[in-house]
Amino acid sequence: MAEYQKKRRASKNKPGIRRRDFIGGVLTVAAASALSSQRPVSAAKQPSGNTYREVLETPIVGRYQVIVAGGGPSGLIAALAAARSGAKTLLVERYGFLGGNGTAGLMTCYNGFRNQRPPEQLQTVKGITAEYIAEIVRLGGIADSDNYARQFPHDVRNGELPYCIGFDPEAAKIAALNMIKKDGVNLRLHSWVVGPMLRDSQVTGVIAESKSGRQAIAADIVVDATGDGDVAAQAGAPFMGPAEKGDRMGMSLMYRLGGLPTNIEGSYGGIRIGDRVVKWGPGFGGDGLDVENLTRAEVGTRLNLWDEIQDLRKKPGMESVYLLETATGIGVRETRRILGEYVVTEQDAIKGTRFPDVIAISSNPMPSYHGKRFFFGHEGFDIPYRSLVPKKVEGLILTGRCISSEQAPFQSARSMAPAMAIGHASGCAAAMAAKGNIPPRKLDVKVLQNLLSSQKAELRMPAK
Repeated sequence: MAEYQKKRRASKNKPGIRRRDFIGGVLTVAAASALSSQRPVSAAKQPSGNTYREVLETPIVGRYQVIVAGGGPSGLIAALAAARSGAKTLLVERYGFLGGNGTAGLMTCYNGFRNQRPPEQLQTVKGITAEYIAEIVRLGGIADSDNYARQFPHDVRNGELPYCIGFDPEAAKIAALNMIKKDGVNLRLHSWVVGPMLRDSQVTGVIAESKSGRQAIAADIVVDATGDGDVAAQAGAPFMGPAEKGDRMGMSLMYRLGGLPTNIEGSYGGIRIGDRVVKWGPGFGGDGLDVENLTRAEVGTRLNLWDEIQDLRKKPGMESVYLLETATGIGVRETRRILGEYVVTEQDAIKGTRFPDVIAISSNPMPSYHGKRFFFGHEGFDIPYRSLVPKKVEGLILTGRCISSEQAPFQSARSMAPAMAIGHASGCAAAMAAKGNIPPRKLDVKVLQNLLSSQKAELRMPAK
């Protein structure tokens, strides 16, 4: 951490785009459309150096009590929770559909609803997340089989969720839209959140780029559900980068096969629905925040996968198999973890430390713990509210895989089921802070816990 802070201080002295310049200079309210009203106030010719300076007027096109930046699993549940808790809420998503890595990334198995091995009597993820799963069930979108062994039966169709839920990504997209409409969440698709609106250290909204141009959207509270902690980092919150070696979690390209022969039984090493199966494809290393590395990852994994499938089709009995679909983008697991008021430690996870400000539970194993899959000897570790509140930045709440934790517990809590439970808490907290005009770090956690319990979240709190 000391080395990171040293590098960060050094980087501030290098020539480059300052954070305020990146965000955009002046924010004004404009009645006309964003594209027509957005214009350069001044623009220098391309200098001989390494920067190009812009000063823009960016129209504020909306005002909300809560904005959730990112419509992946955690952001989806956060937006539902905020709206259900009475806040005027906007969910901003870069794709034309919701679901993040579960749909765009074809990671079609929500893992971590309970411990994968005994003790696993406690379903640790419930509440709004369980309602979302119930909607997928209603749509007939549950997979026939997956590659995760089950030691005990759990009846998904009766609301009892096992460790893993395999699902149809198209059903998940529709379930998300149905939930959004039901709870009255405002939705903005095809919009990439590129930075925060700032007043000193206070986040006052987000800036989004889309086909409508560059626009600002104001909010009382913003929830950073970008996965990479983009809003928090650009607002000036300190953060930890990925593990440099060892346990660092790499990227991989998920894909879906069609035409699987009927004589092949079971999951075929993936998540199967009929003759289709989603599988884990080629992996790639490096920095998931470096666009050049991401480009190499997309090109390399797709070319390798195509060759692998052609080789598979040459095997006797596999002639009917074909590459049905690849993920919209390669699956990125590990980038930033924002430093919060508390950092969940490796020992917290292993020992199952209890916290008085618990807002969610993570029971998913740590899949790459010193080269092995680490199963907990308890039913999950607490996620404290303090790990959702970033240092040095106001008006912002974290959710998903960018929350404040060491790398080992991150491996567990980043899985989609616990991430959705964290999203439930983030959304409720954001609504409480916005409606009460309370800074997130001063929120009454007992009131938050009561709200979560009333929405059937599992906090492992003693019954009153």
